[in-house]
Amino acid sequence: MSGIKSLADELRDSMRKDRQPQTKEIPTEQPPKDTPKKKAETLEHLFDSILNHELTGRERLLIRLDDKTLFLLKQLKVAKGIDMNKIIAYSLHLFLKTHPEISRYIKEHIKTLDL
Repeated sequence: MSGIKSLADELRDSMRKDRQPQTKEIPTEQPPKDTPKKKAETLEHLFDSILNHELTGRERLLIRLDDKTLFLLKQLKVAKGIDMNKIIAYSLHLFLKTHPEISRYIKEHIKTLDL
């Protein structure tokens, strides 16, 4: 087993040597503001927010999703343990929170209805 590990280590070392630049040049460009580390932290913060979102309602709805979205939600369930209902509820809550004009429109429209 240790022979396999040493062979793998040798391959990794040779691949690292091939990747290293032959000349040492100082990069003149600034790194992008959204580094992969910041993106990962933002993504983890988003996942934490979704996981902490409480499903308080008792009403159930039947919704239709396209195959691609459903597949992505199933993969997210496996990867992060986030239930489809939770992410849909969180997304809708966030959407309505960021677009309060929808709620205002509904309230104004209901006031003008004659029942």
